[in-house]
Amino acid sequence: MSRPYSSAIRAKAGFSLVELIMALFVLAFGVLGLATTTLLVTRQLTLAEVTTARATALQSVMERLRATPYDSIRVGGDTIGPMVVSWTPTVTTGQMTAVRIVTLGPGPVPRAGVQAIPMLSGSVADTVIYRVLRP
Repeated sequence: MSRPYSSAIRAKAGFSLVELIMALFVLAFGVLGLATTTLLVTRQLTLAEVTTARATALQSVMERLRATPYDSIRVGGDTIGPMVVSWTPTVTTGQMTAVRIVTLGPGPVPRAGVQAIPMLSGSVADTVIYRVLRP
């Protein structure tokens, strides 16, 4: 037989110690998940900023080459932000000049293994062949 008085007192007593420990465990697990996600988002944003800087430097050189008269395209180089960009005409025909553009600076390096997220390195070289057509 149950006692109505003791069950009413027990219902008003509050949380048990086990319930409190489980609630703290769930909270700690959630906070740990948020911290890990924040770290991942920060890394991706940094990689995106570096990749954007590399693309901007390359675009700047391509526009400079496009604005240069066809017969005046020569070996050159420039520092654009943290990137060192150099270009060299490699193949010249009557209608086209192929220019090899090398961008050297901070950039993503693929990692071998389980993680697909690339690492950031201080000196990565990218090479692009850009064809300038005779107008």
